[in-house]
Amino acid sequence: MQSEKDEKRAHHGIHIEEKQVDQAAHFSLGRELDPEEALRVRRKIDRHILPMMCGAVQFMDKTTLGNSAILRASNGSPQESITYLTRSNWLGTVFYVSYLVFEYPQNLGLQRFPVGKWMSINIFCWGIALCAHAACKDFRQLFAVRFIMGMCEGSITAGFLIVTSMFYTHREQTQRVGYWFLMNGSAQMISGFLSFGVLHIHKSALHPWQWFMIITGIMTLILAVFYWILFPDSPANAWFLTLEERKIAVERIKVNQTGIGNKQFKWEQ
Repeated sequence: MQSEKDEKRAHHGIHIEEKQVDQAAHFSLGRELDPEEALRVRRKIDRHILPMMCGAVQFMDKTTLGNSAILRASNGSPQESITYLTRSNWLGTVFYVSYLVFEYPQNLGLQRFPVGKWMSINIFCWGIALCAHAACKDFRQLFAVRFIMGMCEGSITAGFLIVTSMFYTHREQTQRVGYWFLMNGSAQMISGFLSFGVLHIHKSALHPWQWFMIITGIMTLILAVFYWILFPDSPANAWFLTLEERKIAVERIKVNQTGIGNKQFKWEQ
């Protein structure tokens, strides 16, 4: 007897393996979608997903280098400050070089593994790398942790776009993407207040810039835990939706004609 994994569906002579079918095929509503129900489900999705995507921590981590450079430069001689600020340019560059290089592998990971879990693992790893800045003694060590941060953060924007496309129609996606991109400005404001606060830490073996990295790193690690527990992988397993609401969520986005996800990599595509 064939196993479920090997089971095939035949339709007009075309054989399709079960694993190649999009998850949305298993969530048919079986009736006409009520606009009021669709609106209620969309609002529920907004309440549970948008606050996590609009959390400013992941955007704030990108700005930590600039603030920490100023905090570190303020504690050294003028010549040391100039040298460090010059090297900071290279540290900023290697972050985005790593981001670019690992964008393709990260997209493969997002396609192969549950989106929420994959993002939470990457957030946790870059939180550790952020905390590790405080222990760095030279430029090479800082170069390494910045490279790791860029590698991990390559999953975030792509992951957010995937989740947005799974939960929202094309008409709704533009506004939601705008919401979480607006957090770049909020992140800079929060980062500025935080750096001003740590600048006044004097009675400590650690410098203010080290405290800044540790605090932002801890915030990121906490966010990673919340993502692992609360961030959904797709409408098919969103913990905050009932089975009927999941069917409505899937029915809502049928106008996109994109489905909600399939973990089978198709070479022909």
